[in-house]
Amino acid sequence: MAINIFEGQNSHVTYAIIAVILGVIGFFGIILNVIVILVVMKDSKSFQSPINITLINLAFGDFLVGLFGDPIALVSAYNRGWYWNHGTCIWYAWFMSTVGLSSIGNLTVMSIERWLMIVKPMWSLTIRSSIILSVGVWIYALILSLPPLIGWGKYGFEAANISCSVAWEVHDPSTHMDSYITFLFFFGFVVPVIIIISAYTGIINTLKKVKKRTSGTVGKRERQVTLMVALMIIAFLIAWTPYAAFSLAAQYFSYQLTGFIAAIPSLLAKSSICYNPIIYAGLNPQFRKSIKKIFRLKHNQQTTVRGRKSSTIHVHVTTNF
Repeated sequence: MAINIFEGQNSHVTYAIIAVILGVIGFFGIILNVIVILVVMKDSKSFQSPINITLINLAFGDFLVGLFGDPIALVSAYNRGWYWNHGTCIWYAWFMSTVGLSSIGNLTVMSIERWLMIVKPMWSLTIRSSIILSVGVWIYALILSLPPLIGWGKYGFEAANISCSVAWEVHDPSTHMDSYITFLFFFGFVVPVIIIISAYTGIINTLKKVKKRTSGTVGKRERQVTLMVALMIIAFLIAWTPYAAFSLAAQYFSYQLTGFIAAIPSLLAKSSICYNPIIYAGLNPQFRKSIKKIFRLKHNQQTTVRGRKSSTIHVHVTTNF
């Protein structure tokens, strides 16, 4: 069942553009996050740190969005409206909401880890505590995403009708949409952002006070990791803030976007799965070294095999003489 909400002769072109954008996001989202996961797992000794546990959790969620979330929306865009049945719409909305909430949960945990490392180094997280927090992030996401499945709030079509999410535009007293959206916005966006801002305020103030102490190699690495996490958080906020703002405007002020513009906040939010691997690879020399190390190992193995063959030939020739 396809529902075309773009009127006029350009509707086919509009949906085609959306499909291409979703295809690009899905392709790079899968490839880039798989590379991060494989490199960290392949070189687990080098990357065995609390923040990398959280990073794997984040990359895994983003990978799931690229693998399952984007293709469903892409097929709908290709068919110029929601292609699947209502049950799939509900499942898709719940799945995407859960993974999106887990992303901001993971970024919040990463900011807390940075705060502890810089401000309270004696209280730094351990590998075990990071694993527990990673599990806690998914529990947190489920607590926020499950209510519409049991009657508090509602899932439905998003603007452009190519994907599903919380039914921001629906004013339904029977499901208490207004209270659920307030709950979701406060605990799923406002509280994490407050924690993140507070953590980085403390980090910045501490770094200003201890510049001399952190001027060595260790201090430089910690500043790089801190910058990396900060950029991930900024990228996430840039991607998700328009979506959150227009969703709240639709619920509380009956504001609606029209045409292709209606799809932009959702597309921007979905694009967030591509940013983190790029930021991580760009600001983590250890990651780049690990990639080179993996390729060098393969090269060395080939060289060793060739060397052994050469040695065998040399011995054989010597024996004949």
